[in-house]
Amino acid sequence: MSWKSKLTTLAAAGAMISGSALADEVQLVHDKGFWSDSLQKVTEAGTEATGNPFVEAAYANPEQYKAFIQTSVASGDMPDMFTWWTGGVYEDLIASGAVAELDDIWDELIASGDFDASTRDFYSVDGKAYGVPLHLSRWIALYNKPVFEEVGIEEPKTWDDLIAAADALKAAGHTPFLATTQDGWRGFIWFQEIMIRTNPEAYKGLHTGEVAYDSEPVRKAFEIWSDWYAKGYFSDPRSNEENEDFVRGNGVIYLIGDWAVGNVAGGGLVPGEDFSAFIMPNMDDSLPPSVIIEGGPILLSTTGKEKPEVVEALKYFVSVDGANVWADASGNALGNKNANSPNAVVEKINSDVASMGHSSLDRWWEAVPADLQGEIVAELNRFMLDPTMETAETVMANIQELNADYWGQ
Repeated sequence: MSWKSKLTTLAAAGAMISGSALADEVQLVHDKGFWSDSLQKVTEAGTEATGNPFVEAAYANPEQYKAFIQTSVASGDMPDMFTWWTGGVYEDLIASGAVAELDDIWDELIASGDFDASTRDFYSVDGKAYGVPLHLSRWIALYNKPVFEEVGIEEPKTWDDLIAAADALKAAGHTPFLATTQDGWRGFIWFQEIMIRTNPEAYKGLHTGEVAYDSEPVRKAFEIWSDWYAKGYFSDPRSNEENEDFVRGNGVIYLIGDWAVGNVAGGGLVPGEDFSAFIMPNMDDSLPPSVIIEGGPILLSTTGKEKPEVVEALKYFVSVDGANVWADASGNALGNKNANSPNAVVEKINSDVASMGHSSLDRWWEAVPADLQGEIVAELNRFMLDPTMETAETVMANIQELNADYWGQ
């Protein structure tokens, strides 16, 4: 069965969100249905610019999508152009030999002045580039500006400021932090953030097997996390309307990638006016400032790279024109230095990073071995649904058993 036939079968089963799977177009296949409308605007502009039909085709959820791509690799019938993740799953897919090298395209992008060589390095494995950015996002804390003003608090600069802000918000009848288990993958978000704010070296060690998931640095993170739940800082983790909850004010501080700014704006809040953002402070002021970075890639299969219309569509997406359409449609930046800043919130974060010299840390989802992603995040979700230290001890033990088995410890 060809990959287009697989798409059609999944569409019939209700797994696919949008996109035409059978037409003879260049298709950008992806799992990000919440961006379908925005991606459609880019592909429509790309169609007009290149003269070649260019469309987007979306899956319903990441796990189905991952299985589809992996099955396509095994069958030798890959989509020409598709999105993926960096980290372990990126390296695994590249090792299959099914993904095309993009060094020649990157040479052009860097020579034009559109991109830095450091961005190319982010998408490289063993010195060769295999992806271009769909987005380059930092993980930040969005916050409701009118509520901050109402309560009389400012952006937290220190850990003590953060706790004081949460207490003030709670005392004023607001839920300080928004966090859900929506779509099954979000359980790592606050775990990741608390780890890097308390012990970034231990956070890095989790991803190489050098630090155990039942070690003291991890236990400390769970103690903080559990304490914040006990104090009523967090929203209902069972909600499946995370973006809408922030727009409605059901959580004042929303920890998420800055790719979500466009989604929030789509809900009716104006970036820079109704909401802004800050980078979470460290618990220990002596720790270096850092921020999680996520850079979802667009890849070409080896057969896709051989098709001029596919290469032309890819080049359009990351061009100044393509990046500007994408920024306007989605609120996302993809790292093109000559493109417009997508919104006031991203522009502010860029300025904050530049002025304070934040180093970049890999997001947990990409840093953890691919074979461990699903089972570990399911355990983290389990903690969020019953956020006691008793649950945490069980969760830590279960995760460490998985971790030890993987690393042969």
